Amino acid sequence: MIRLAGAALLALGGLGLGLAAVERLTGRVNDLRELERAVETLERELGWRLAPLPEALERAAEGASGRVARFFRLCAGEAVSTRGRPFREVWVECISAAQLCLRREDAAVLEELGGVLGRYDGDSQRQALERTAARLGSQLELARERRERLGRLYGILGVSGGLLLVILLL
Repeated sequence: MIRLAGAALLALGGLGLGLAAVERLTGRVNDLRELERAVETLERELGWRLAPLPEALERAAEGASGRVARFFRLCAGEAVSTRGRPFREVWVECISAAQLCLRREDAAVLEELGGVLGRYDGDSQRQALERTAARLGSQLELARERRERLGRLYGILGVSGGLLLVILLL
């Protein structure tokens, strides 16, 4: 009976590992989609309305959800008083603190944007935000393809690995 319970736990553990890998892929797709939408909001606020940076960041947070909303809220709060630090540093710290589900290349796109925000005129910021939204859109498409291609594979490998361990132990 104990062996059977152990075998079931191993099978469920393998399934859990597979599902966790799929969830990471899905989290990246969701975060990139939310970031693209929030950057477009930021573009309207900074480029056309010429809103102050903290207000524009707060509006972007209102239009987003989950980790992305938390990221923009952190940035908005830190933009009010940077304590003498450049906004780029604050921006990069907020990317880490929000724990977004991003790969290194996704984070690099965002980090690059941090060097432009709050430093240049509205038109320059708008152009940088347009470029960033386009690059995030490209990353989103790659992430969707990766999720489709690898999502099923991770699920199958998790279940298969768990079942293989069960067979070896019984």
